[in-house]
Amino acid sequence: MSSFGILIKQSRENRGLTVRALADAIGKSPGYISRIEVRGEIPSVELVVELATALGGDAERFLECAKNDSMERATNEVETKYQDALALFRKGKHDAR
Repeated sequence: MSSFGILIKQSRENRGLTVRALADAIGKSPGYISRIEVRGEIPSVELVVELATALGGDAERFLECAKNDSMERATNEVETKYQDALALFRKGKHDAR
């Protein structure tokens, strides 16, 4: 679970809201809220602000958390691609001998 997903779930539970109630408040499906909370999906900036408002939270805190998760995910993807490319390069170099 992502930090943003945890923040959303904890904020929702602290306000006594169900997934469905939060989804209805922002005009999205309960499945979409679950994807945010469980799978770490990061919504648009506008929706992050809507979530913060619906949950009575600080929009800047929610945006910062979403940004950090997005940056971490991007960094991990780049690192994985780099490691894959390096492994291919090393294999090709080894095979050439």
